[in-house]
This record gives sequence, C-alpha cells and structure tokens, in this order.
Amino acid sequence: MIWRTAFIFVLLATLVVVLVGWLTSIEVLPISQVINYSDAGVRFIRVWIWLAIAIGLILPTIAFVVWFKYPQLRKIFDLYLLVLVIQIVTERVVSRVLFPSLVVLIGTLYTAFRVWQLWHEQQFIKATHFSQANPRLINSVLWLLLLFWSSNLIILLTLSWPSIL
Repeated sequence: MIWRTAFIFVLLATLVVVLVGWLTSIEVLPISQVINYSDAGVRFIRVWIWLAIAIGLILPTIAFVVWFKYPQLRKIFDLYLLVLVIQIVTERVVSRVLFPSLVVLIGTLYTAFRVWQLWHEQQFIKATHFSQANPRLINSVLWLLLLFWSSNLIILLTLSWPSIL
C-alpha cells in the first residue's frame, strides 16, 4: 500500500461522513443523532474498546518498534497506525462538532478499509521473503489484526448500526 491510497481513502471517508452528517441533520436520512445501546450493549462496547486498544493499537505499535529496521514492515505498520490515529481524531472531532452517532459510520468505513489494508499487506508478506525477520511472527500479527478488525466490522453491523437506525 502507498501513502496516496491512504490519503485518498481518508479524503473520501471524510467527505462521506460530512455528507451523511449534513443529510442526517436536515432529517433526510433516518439516522439517530445519538447511539441507543442497551445496558448490556454499553458494557460489551466498553470491553470491546479495551480489546481494540490492546489488539488494534498497542500490538501494531510494538510490531512497528520491533521491526523498525525493516523498511517494508515499517511501511506496513506506519500506514496502519497513521490511518488508525486519523480515525480516532476524526471520531472525536465529528462526535463533538456534529453528533455522536456518526462514529458508527466512521468506524464502519475505517474498519472496512483496515480489513482491506491488512489483507493486502498479508498478500504482500506472502510474496516477500524476509531473511532476518521472522515471517511466521509477522504473518501471525497480521492475521490476528485481520481477525480482530473483521470481528469489529461484524459488531458494527450487528450491534452499532441497529442502535442508530
């Protein structure tokens, strides 16, 4: 993956979020401006957020540091972390400036991109040989991230979207 791809995605995702936010605010789209989770849903989301921090943020940061001397691996994890940080900042800003339920849309867009990104990098790793780095460990980290974010996408579609529609 290249920087341009990530930049274009962030730009398009931002435009979609602003458009959906505007259409929701003028009541064209039937999206609630607040997230209506049940008590059990709120408890689950709190636990899931801690898992996202551990698996989705801390693990790739450690991988970035450990494999920093390998430019190809560093590029994988720096693009991953950059897009993740942009997502977090976007969710914070948009939920304060527009309304909280837009984090569901933002999360869905960015998670779908992240799944594609990880799958793409997984295929790249298969085709590349790292003589000094441990390819099995690299592969395991990417598969764990891919599994986690795929699960996150399922949760967004089954728990979060119904709470705003």
